[in-house]
Order: sequence, then C-alpha cells, then structure tokens
Amino acid sequence: MSGRASYAAAELKAMLPYLLAFNAAAVIVAVCVGLGFGFEWQVYTGLVTGNALMAANFLLIGVTADKIVKVRDFRRAKQLGSVSYALRYIGIFAILAGLLTIRVINPVSAVVPLFYPKIYYTFFYIRSEKEDKEA
Repeated sequence: MSGRASYAAAELKAMLPYLLAFNAAAVIVAVCVGLGFGFEWQVYTGLVTGNALMAANFLLIGVTADKIVKVRDFRRAKQLGSVSYALRYIGIFAILAGLLTIRVINPVSAVVPLFYPKIYYTFFYIRSEKEDKEA
C-alpha cells in the first residue's frame, strides 16, 4: 500500500470503534422502525453497501492524496484531485442507482454510512480542540 493509502487505512482502523458504534445505532434504529412498520431486509443490505462504499471512498482519497503530493505542477495536481473526486462520486452514484433499480438496498440506509467519517471528524475535532485548550 502506498504512503497515503496506508495512512488512510490506519486512520480508518482508528475510526473503527466509532464506526461500529454508528452502525450499532443505525441497526437499533432500523430494528425499532422495523417493529413498527415491518421488517425490510433492504435496510440492512443498504447499511452493508453504504459501509463498503464509505471505506472504499476513504481509501481512494488516501491513494489520490498520495498521488497529488508527488505531482510537482499545481495545475496538474488540482486536475488530478478534481478528476478523482468526480470519478469517486460518479462511481458511488452509479452503484447506488444500480442497486436501487433492482431494489436490493434502502436508499436512506445506504447513504447514512457515507456521513460516518464527517461525523467522526466533527467530534474528533471538537474533542481535540477541548484537549488543546485544557493543556
């Protein structure tokens, strides 16, 4: 694994307890909603799909960051980042659209895990700022 990709993998590993907690909360909500409205297996396949897409996206960001750092030309680096961003999100959209078309996933449960890193970093940043002020 390249430098940034291995850093991204290590970062994802550090997030793992929090990601498991987020998923546990999502499953609990899905079960509670299922008790009221009926069980839908697509909710759970959506969670699995969303988690896989989130992890793949996170690792691809690391690979892209590694490539961008090695590029000496600013315009080329910016172009590489933009193309990577576009391809990642087109890929995510295509996979989700395809699975929604064949009714294998629930759209809400598939999209929710894509926000886990944002939630994690929001709370991690708040916690680290609080620790910096106390030190």
